[in-house]
Order: sequence, then structure tokens, then C-alpha cells
Amino acid sequence: MRRSRTHTRRRGSRYRTASRRWQVVLLFVVAALATVGTLGSVATVAAVGYYSQGLPSLDSLTSANLAQTTHIYDRNGALLTSLYEQNRTVVPLSKVALPLQDATISIEDRTFYSHQGVDYRRLAIAVAYDVTHRSSTLGASTITEQVVKDDVLCTTCSQAAGNAITSGVADRSLTRKIRELLLAEELERRYSKQQILELYLNSIFYGNRASGIETAAQTYFGVPAAKLDLAQAAFLAGLPQDPAGYNPFGGVEQKAAAKARWQGVLSAMVANRKITVAQEDAALKVDIWKQMADHRTATAGGNGADPLTGHFTDYVIQYLRDHGYDDKTLFTGGLAVYTTLDLPMQQLADAKVKAAVAEYANRGVNTGGLLALNPQNGEILAMVGSADYASEDIRGQVNLTLSPRQPGSSFKPYTYGYALSTGQFNAATLVDDKDATIGGTKFTDWDGRLEGWIPLRQAVEQSRNLPALWTFKAVGPQNVIDFAHKLGLTGNFDPSTLTTTIGSGDVRMIDHLAALSAFDNGGHRIYAHPIVKIVDTSGKPLAAFPENTVGGQVITPQLAYVMTDILHGVPGKELGMAGLPVAGKTGTTDAYTTAWMMGYTPDLAVGTMLAHVNKGDTCTSGYANLMPPGVQASGWICPTRVVWGEDVGLNLFRPFLKSYYSGGRAWPASWKTPTGLVTINVCRLDGMRADANTPSGQSYPEVFVQGLGEPKGTCGSALPPGVAPYPTPAPTPIVPSPSPTPKK
Repeated sequence: MRRSRTHTRRRGSRYRTASRRWQVVLLFVVAALATVGTLGSVATVAAVGYYSQGLPSLDSLTSANLAQTTHIYDRNGALLTSLYEQNRTVVPLSKVALPLQDATISIEDRTFYSHQGVDYRRLAIAVAYDVTHRSSTLGASTITEQVVKDDVLCTTCSQAAGNAITSGVADRSLTRKIRELLLAEELERRYSKQQILELYLNSIFYGNRASGIETAAQTYFGVPAAKLDLAQAAFLAGLPQDPAGYNPFGGVEQKAAAKARWQGVLSAMVANRKITVAQEDAALKVDIWKQMADHRTATAGGNGADPLTGHFTDYVIQYLRDHGYDDKTLFTGGLAVYTTLDLPMQQLADAKVKAAVAEYANRGVNTGGLLALNPQNGEILAMVGSADYASEDIRGQVNLTLSPRQPGSSFKPYTYGYALSTGQFNAATLVDDKDATIGGTKFTDWDGRLEGWIPLRQAVEQSRNLPALWTFKAVGPQNVIDFAHKLGLTGNFDPSTLTTTIGSGDVRMIDHLAALSAFDNGGHRIYAHPIVKIVDTSGKPLAAFPENTVGGQVITPQLAYVMTDILHGVPGKELGMAGLPVAGKTGTTDAYTTAWMMGYTPDLAVGTMLAHVNKGDTCTSGYANLMPPGVQASGWICPTRVVWGEDVGLNLFRPFLKSYYSGGRAWPASWKTPTGLVTINVCRLDGMRADANTPSGQSYPEVFVQGLGEPKGTCGSALPPGVAPYPTPAPTPIVPSPSPTPKK
């Protein structure tokens, strides 16, 4: 067992301090001889005084001030990614295993507990070596000197990515060495040995992006520094001398060097009487190489952007920047950022996007996106921005859930939502699907057909374009745009362009889904957001999120319910989801450049899309010829071969929801019916109230907002142009009663 020793700071007398100063002077004389020849003693003494001027302050030198890694977690505490200039988590010395402390001292600075900052004997040997070999590296640094060099004098202490030795190695010139020695002695006067060792273990670089012993222990073995055993500790203690040269994940030479270094550390511990030969032999039998390989396999992906969550974590970083967190705070502040992401849901979403893209690859689809929100508060639960975050061919790091694209018919709920809010329209109102020319422009619907006058509900369910265009024109384009903005949709839309209602403007999926959620949650505006809370290195909350993520009541609960009831028919009829509490709207853009399915359940809002995106400026889907005349296809807007929003619903939206609501998670109960609604039997002929004269089978029940747009007339009282009334039924013939039989 390790012998217990108490080490205290040593405060030498003025005589001893002066003596040490003269030791430094003598050292400088030797160093000077190695460089420029014999110097006078007066000049040497002057040099000491000169180099003592303007030395950096040691006042703020504590482990707490070291740059630390910020960790980003999902909502349940699963690590998503880490942000750092130096990947470091600071721990107190009490949380560093004793074998690691002993191993470090044995291999790096055997006399650590006896010297006072500088080991002059080792230094003299090093200087003599430099003199005889005509070099001026001046090595033989103690642990105290290394703390000074790395944490006080070092000005470029950021580790390069990967396994490279960093540029953060202090200048080893004579000037720097002199200042290093002076500061090392000053450091020993101010700090205890335990404090200095803690600083060293938290600051030193261990390779593979790991700064500090806690991060190193987690990086190589997946254990905290407090749990390191002797074999593991000896390996880690040997790394700082040459992290790249001893990289256990490198080539054959590096692995051999790492093993030799590991054995050397254990031998040094025996020589320093920290372990016995028997303990050394036992440690050498431990297969630490397999331990490291197994851990590396289990954590494949490292600390770089994980393709599974890369779009989300990129968004989180930008979100934090937008909320006042600068890069210095983010990359050195050691924050713990707890996000809204549900990692299992993210994994499901990613798998479903990849499967849907593969399903339609033969039609030119090469990417897609999926976004899931809590419709009650805007929490982002899943965000898949492309089919492959790492693929340059599809611009994989461009996030489709944040990138403006035309929404197609998925914009129509805003037009109809506003129309219902005016009271001029209701779900039974007959809308025009017979007149193809509007304002001098002739339009054709997606199927080339004209259905005549049809109920508004049917127009939504069948995604008819002409009724949407006529309704948009009738209620006022700017009014619809203002309504969409009120719900949360962003972007500039042209009120002079009727095709805005069928999705000719650009929207971001994240805003689109948040805005549609107002129909889902009873009429409240929500703001999509990715953060739950942020805490600092001491565990103190820095900011509570979300902040004002639920806005006011932007539409009435009654209007939200009726609109949801209408949208409920889309997945019910198009996606085979009748009987399930799902509402939504499909969307397909011109030339099939993007296909959408936007929808929701009472507790989940989901946006999905499929598209083709190229790396360069040229469309290579094979269907560029489908672009309308005069419109140029590009790598960003590139046609596919007939992929409808319904296809997205069938092969991405529906599979995602059905998988999510499985495995013990039940579908939620349907939307609660608010007060203030009425159900009225209406006539198919004109949407008015059915009455006794309405033929059998020519009426159906419809829901209305009480006092807003209820039909006032009876069947046949508001016939649209060209619609003939039901034939007046023939009067019931009067059959005369038989004459009474005369009495006899």
C-alpha cells in the first residue's frame, strides 16, 4: 500500500531564496556558454533581473479557470456531442485514483514532493547534454514547470483535431525557459503540492482530443478518473510525453511504443517504491488494449458531429449563439446543455427517413427530412435534416427542416383557416372547382379534372387547387398571409400572386409545423425550441429554457377544432389512418421538386418531406426536363419523377407514427371537443340546413362554430350558379275513403 505522507508548502528564508536565485544565475551562465560563449557575471545577474520583470500573474491560476468542455445532452441525459477548444472536464484531486497520481509522479517528476519547483540536478544534466550536443532545448521540466509552461506561458494551447500533437507547446527557447524557472519557484511558494498536481492532471494533453485526466479516462477506458485501476493508470500516465507517438489506436509502431512506455511507467513505479514487483506483474497481465478497443467500438463517432444528431446539435449551437452565448463560453465554459431531443425518437426518425428515401430512389429521390415537435409547448423531439449528414453529394449538412422550400398544398390550411374565421365559409360551404380561369389566368388541377361545386371539406381532403385559389381570392390574399404569420409562419409571401395559396412561396418546415400546431393545441401559438436548461460547472442553472415558447391565444379553440376535424380526413382517406387521431395535409411542388406531409396527433406534431438535392449547381436526378418552361432546375431545386405528398405520407409520415405509437405507447385520446360547437345536418346540394324536403341520402352531419358561419337557410335556398334544385317531390295522392255500408 502507498505510504501516507503529508506535504506542506515550504517557505524558505530570505537566505535560501537568494541561494536559489543564485542557482538560477549559475544555470544561466551554463546556458549562456552553450549558446553565445562566456558572459560576464554582471551581465548574467542583470539578465535575471531583466527576465523577472513583467512576469505573468499567478493569481487566477486554478483548475476552475481551465478551459472546459461543454456537453450537450438529450432530454434524458444521453450525451449527444461535446464542444471544446480543449476537451476537458475538471475534477478535484480527490477524484483522481491514487495509482494515477503515483504513476504520473514516478514517470514525470520523481522528486516532485522534495523540490521547490525546479529540479536543478536534472536540469544541470540536461544543460550539460545540450552543451555537448550543441542543442538548446533545455528540457527536464518538473511537473511544476509544466504547469507554468502550459497554463501560464502558453499562448496557443488549443489541441488540433485527431491525434496530432498540438500547437499548444510552449516555446522552448532560452528566454521562455528562464521565465519558466522563475515562475515555477513562485508557484511553489503560493500553492501546495496537491494544488499543483491537480492543476497538472487537469491541464495536460493525453492525445485523441483528451485534455485532463477525467476526459482521458473516459476517452480511453470509459471510466471516471476515480475508478482507474493500476494498469489503466500506468498507461495514461505515460501518454503526455508524446500523445501521438504513443497513440494506441495508431499504426504498428505507435502501438509498440505505447506498450513499451506502459511497461516503463510500471517499472518506474517499482523503482519509486509505489508498487511491488508482484503488483507490476499483475498489471502487465491486464489486457488494456482490448479494453480500449472495446470502448472505442462502443463509442464509435468520437467527439465529432454524430451523423445521427448532427443537424440538431448544429441547430442548438446556433440557437445558443442567437441567445447571447459567445463561442468562448460555448467552447471553453464547461456548460451542461440539456436539450429537448428524445434520442430514441431521433433514432426512429432517422431510420424512417432513410427507408423512405431508399423506397423512392428509383424516382430520383435522394434525401428527406423529418421534424417532430410537442404541439403544446414547441419542444423539438426529433430533427432529421437530410438522409445522410455526412454526405457531400446531397449537401447532407444542409438542414431541410430549417431551409426554405415551397410547401405546395400544405399551405392551404392557412387559407381555409382564415376563411372559416370570417364566418363567410364553413366546412359545408360549396367552393368552386369548375371555373379554371381566375383573373385572366387559366389553372389546371393536379389531375386535370373539374369537380364542379364541392364542399370545402371535400376540397381539403382531395387537395383541389381551384377551390383554394378561388377562396384565397375571395377572402383577401393579404388577410390569409397575416393569418399565417399570426400562427407563426415566417417568410415573405406575395399577395398579388394567387399561387401563394397552393405553395409558391418558401417556408421553413420548423416554422410551418409550429404554425400548424395552433390547430392542434386549441389555438395557441408555439415557438419551436431545443433547450430545456443550461448549468455551469458547479451545477448552477445559468438559464431556464424555454422562455415564452407558448404565445397567446391566436385563434379560438372552436376554430382550431373545426380545422382539425377537416384535416382529420386527409390521413383518414389518403393514408388509411381512419379511426386514428391524426390530422394533416399533403403538399407537392411543381415538377415534384419537394413532396410534403405535415400532420399531428393530440400530443405530437410531425413534418416530413422527400426531395432531390445535388452537391453542385446542376440537377442530376434525371428529370430536369420536368421543370416548367422558362424555369431552370438546379442542384437545390431538382425534379423527381412523380412523388406526391401522399407518397411521403404513406412511406414516411405513417410508418413513423405507427412505429412511435407501438411497443407499449398507446395512441392518444382524440381531441377534446370544446364548448361552442354545434352539429347540423346539411344538404349536399348547397350546404344549407337539411329539412323535411331533403331527399333521403342527400344530407349529412357537419360541425360548426356556434354563431359563426352556421347555415341559416334550408336546403335549396342558396344554390350556387348552375346547380339545379332537387326536383319537387310529387304530392301524395289523396285516396278517398270508402263509402260507408248502408245499414240495413
